Amino acid sequence: MKIGILSDLHLFNKITNIERALSKLHDLDLLLIAGDIADRAEEKQYDILLKLIADHFNAVPIYCVSGNHDNPARDDTNYRKFERKINSEYPSIVDESGAFYKYINENIDLIGLNPVYHQKQFFFSNKGQQLAFLQKQLSTSSSKYHIVMCHPPLIAHNPQRTADEASYIAAEQDKRLQRIINDKRNVFFISGHTHVSPTIEFDETHNNLYINDGSICPTTVKGHSREVQQGNVTLLNISENGLSVIVKGIHTEKVFIDKFIETQVFVNVMGENEEK
Repeated sequence: MKIGILSDLHLFNKITNIERALSKLHDLDLLLIAGDIADRAEEKQYDILLKLIADHFNAVPIYCVSGNHDNPARDDTNYRKFERKINSEYPSIVDESGAFYKYINENIDLIGLNPVYHQKQFFFSNKGQQLAFLQKQLSTSSSKYHIVMCHPPLIAHNPQRTADEASYIAAEQDKRLQRIINDKRNVFFISGHTHVSPTIEFDETHNNLYINDGSICPTTVKGHSREVQQGNVTLLNISENGLSVIVKGIHTEKVFIDKFIETQVFVNVMGENEEK
């Protein structure tokens, strides 16, 4: 399966970056958008993106989660309209908390999380009901791989983390979410939000892959506060031989990251878990 990943489109009234980003994604089986889709959550902004996507990916399944810009003042009405329009099969299971589950195929399933943003921090309302939904879906899933999409990254996998960096998600919920991911294994956690150069991390201890997509907007290079690079898109290829993750610029063919992980790494750990 070939999966395209976008995040932080911030569509306002200019579509140049989005058109360039979409032009870098070819022959996809799936397109994922990790939040901050419309800069001001206006219906007309989402409608512009719907047309752009229809022009480029008429028959490709598309799934998304909301970012803080899609949910201003805790009102995601226009985002939810967009969510329902973008794919007639989206999603398989919708929880009343706002999370969703989608069975892609026998090898892959997808869980989308939509935390609320308040005073520069994300949190899962109703005592973390979305996290309980995530844990339930992961514990009952028979798929080999599990994609979890959430706009803010976990603190342990935040591209700009430092010793004193606060988590984007409320601290206790960040820890809870990390425990849930660690307990399942074979999870691809996809996030955005930071506008810092993208990162790909493979956690060999827990056998999980973390993809922070950066942004299609110009991003700050990690460790260089004034250095800016072009926006990017991410391609995730899943095959029998392994997982390939390629991150490339939207204005040129420059490849920022090219990482390959043998599938056998996942298979071995899965076998060990089953024996235990």
